[in-house]
Amino acid sequence: MSTMTATIQPTAPDDAHKLQCMEVWGGASQADHAASVPGLDLYVHSTPYREADEGPGGGGDVYYISRCGSGRITRIALADVAGHGSGVHELAEQLRRAMRKSVNIANQSKLARSLNRTFDSFNRGERFATALLGTYFAPTDHFVFVNAGHPPPFLRKHATGEWMELDAETAGVLSDPTPVIGIRNLPLGVIDSTDYLQLAYKLDPGDCVLMYTDAYSESMRPGGGMIGAGGFLDLLRELDNGESGPLRPSEIIGAVNDAMDAYRGAPAQDDQTIVLMHHNGTNPEKLSLGEKFSILGQVLGLGKLDTVPA
Repeated sequence: MSTMTATIQPTAPDDAHKLQCMEVWGGASQADHAASVPGLDLYVHSTPYREADEGPGGGGDVYYISRCGSGRITRIALADVAGHGSGVHELAEQLRRAMRKSVNIANQSKLARSLNRTFDSFNRGERFATALLGTYFAPTDHFVFVNAGHPPPFLRKHATGEWMELDAETAGVLSDPTPVIGIRNLPLGVIDSTDYLQLAYKLDPGDCVLMYTDAYSESMRPGGGMIGAGGFLDLLRELDNGESGPLRPSEIIGAVNDAMDAYRGAPAQDDQTIVLMHHNGTNPEKLSLGEKFSILGQVLGLGKLDTVPA
């Protein structure tokens, strides 16, 4: 296992976009983005799959990034509508519009329930979508997220260089103490009344979180054999233990895509999207302790309001 230094170096490209308050990024089309917000560098790569007879357009993967009016909260969402092609792209665009309409729902569990009902209403049970819905709260460095049947996100700890799954079992993760009743965390569009478990993790400067769609975890070798989430995690660990040492955050997505193409021996046969969050150590405008707890309480579902004050 490699050991990383404690010094945080700038990693966003010089031309990285400074995401402004109330600005929204998102879509289901080809994209390569780099952006920064207070506390985070963000990197996005998305490539829709194309059948031989299909023209340009979008796919079934949806990413959504926005920064709230207070400048302290960043929303990061990634979804994957099952299948690919023009019909799936239409569903993906409807899902993205639903994400934007519901962006002011602070609690991620409530957001997931709202999206599940909305997706079911326009999907009519024909398909399902997996999703990771997250909020980064800059004043306390918490990443709060819900996983709706999606491949697990991965965390790279800056202090150790270790890659690991980020889920309810990860050391340091906070979760809703409410006892589990019924089935939780199903993909969107499966069961209308599904509930979702909200998790929160405090990021340290230099930590990275990687979110991806199943084009990565379900990649197949030419002779057969799926890499799986565990194999994909092993691949990340191998990339970070190369001769040149740990990858800089700005290098990770490119290195992952090259390694996955080599594993498959060909481009992906599915829509593929990957989002990397890097805690860059910068701080937002200062809040009082009471303001921090008030807003974070709403994000965690402890407050009475569903919208974050601007």
